[in-house]
Amino acid sequence: MKKFMNAALAFALLAAGCSASSNVPAGTNEAASNDVASEDLYFVYGTDVKSLDYVTSMSHSDIEINENLVDGLTETDRYGNYIPCLAESYEKNEDATEWTFKLRQGVKWVTNSGEHYADVKADDFVAGLQHATEFESQMLPLVQGLIVGLDDYANGRTQDFSTVGVEAVDDYTVVYHLTKPCTYFDTMAAFGILLPVNREFLEAQGEGCKLGAPDKQACSFGDAGDLSRILYNGGYIFTANDAKSKQVLVKNPNYWDEEHVYINKMTFIYIDGSDPSATVTGFEQAENPYCAASLLTSSDKFEEYLEQYKDIRFTGEQDTSTFGTTFNLNRVNYNHTYKETEKQKEDTKKAILNKNFRLAFKFAHDRVAEVSSVVDETIARNAIRNIEIPYAFVKTSDGVPYGDLVAEASEFDFDLHEGQDPFTNKELVKKHLDLAKKELPDVEWPIHLDLMIDETIKSGVARVTSIAQSVKDNSDGDIIIDLSYVDADTFANSAYFSTGPRDADWDISVSTGWGPDYMDPMTYLHIFSPVDGETVSSTMGIDLLEVGSAENNKVIEQVGLLKYQELLEEADAIVDDNDARYRKFAEAEALLLDNALFLPGTTLLGSVNWRISRVEPFQAGYGLDKKKHAKIRKEPISAEEYAKLRAEWKKVREGQ
Repeated sequence: MKKFMNAALAFALLAAGCSASSNVPAGTNEAASNDVASEDLYFVYGTDVKSLDYVTSMSHSDIEINENLVDGLTETDRYGNYIPCLAESYEKNEDATEWTFKLRQGVKWVTNSGEHYADVKADDFVAGLQHATEFESQMLPLVQGLIVGLDDYANGRTQDFSTVGVEAVDDYTVVYHLTKPCTYFDTMAAFGILLPVNREFLEAQGEGCKLGAPDKQACSFGDAGDLSRILYNGGYIFTANDAKSKQVLVKNPNYWDEEHVYINKMTFIYIDGSDPSATVTGFEQAENPYCAASLLTSSDKFEEYLEQYKDIRFTGEQDTSTFGTTFNLNRVNYNHTYKETEKQKEDTKKAILNKNFRLAFKFAHDRVAEVSSVVDETIARNAIRNIEIPYAFVKTSDGVPYGDLVAEASEFDFDLHEGQDPFTNKELVKKHLDLAKKELPDVEWPIHLDLMIDETIKSGVARVTSIAQSVKDNSDGDIIIDLSYVDADTFANSAYFSTGPRDADWDISVSTGWGPDYMDPMTYLHIFSPVDGETVSSTMGIDLLEVGSAENNKVIEQVGLLKYQELLEEADAIVDDNDARYRKFAEAEALLLDNALFLPGTTLLGSVNWRISRVEPFQAGYGLDKKKHAKIRKEPISAEEYAKLRAEWKKVREGQ
């Protein structure tokens, strides 16, 4: 699972910049051609890498770097198909409970100086999973109950990792034994927790790195402050990582698929999002110009940019990420609050735990107005997403998209298709507020909700200001959002890097962003599990069931998350009928929506916003952060050509 940075910063930074060299650098492959090679390519980023331990971290700021450093068994092509990567070929048995991957021979592990350390072998996948388990990978829940024996090992019921169902049959054959059929396991094989780790190198990084005797305090593997603490088998090597300054990746000269890596060097430059014109300014600069930029309405020059770039600006497709709003269901941290009395705190909590109050908030929140505060209002609706999972992420055997199944399962009669807002409705706000007031006779109105925002990001400030205004107006002042403006580090530590309820210092959060890691609804819906869901503990303010207090667990039951867990488990238990599996997952998602436990907002705004770019479109792997296959041009792509290439790409993708 990929945990994204807050939506505002992600939006501001989507248009990463790069420079297009005028000459083909020495050593560049002919396949790159004269107009797509680059010796020095500049991107921007807004959140420092925290960990290079790629089998344990799921933060997007880590993944977008790590995916370029280490390859997995599979990867996606530009249409989203999963294809062999480190695996030359693979197959499953009849019931998909055993998957056999045949590795490419001669794939090299190298140090950060490019020196050959060892070849990639099957045992590396065994060592990688053992290390991930012993170091309590954030991704472990994805496979803990799926791979034979892994749950027992993770919970200490066995001390022998050889009982776990990952087997190095020989140097170039790795086999996974599963507890149940999993027809999409090849899509999971591209994901971080199943990536390889060289055993000898790992155990040389400190006494605590020893497999079977883990000690996080005595292990330096993946230390982002020392780039020699991992090995590399991917397209790039990490050569510089300066906090809030720059990150540098250079092409791996020993990469097994070197002919498809066209960019020789990538430099990521830190920006904090405070200047909404920053990427355009970088795009225009004469020396090392950025290769792409977003045209933000929060920029004073927005109208000027629209006219100036009318022949080369274009809008894109919704991407696979979803951003939305969550409620802090059991708040314990009040370091940043406008509440002055315990009664105010208690009244807010009672309201948040009331279904009708949450629904009133949902219908009061004007998402089109919110998006229009930072995106051209003529295209704002294009970003709206009405369910957590992209509408046609999966389909039944007779072609029914997943979104239709959610609509059928919902107690409400809403059109849930993307690109339009069916929810904002003042009459529904009044209806559900009236019900909430009857159910909460002791609560004093209005209800005040604390919302934390990074004060340095203008687009973020514009968005939450819009949310506060629409909610106040549509509730006739019964719901007031109090904005807490904090510095970037305070916001990141409380939101993006939150490790549990005690970090969550708000009543509502607009910082939940998620992207898929395999082709099944579980990749999205698992984050709301009260047993081991990441979002429940990081942004919804409650401990997971196995560690929570009686009061905490009562909250989980009261809001419907126990029922949600039942549906989730029932869906995941269906392994021989994808149609039935998808319908049960749709029931679970409908419960989230109908109880307003998660309020879907948008896709990544930058994906549908006006952009200008020198990037060759639709070349790199779809849905990945890998820059393999990526190409750039000397001159920007025209809007006309982009539209043509987009239509061709969509025709192939949708016709598969």
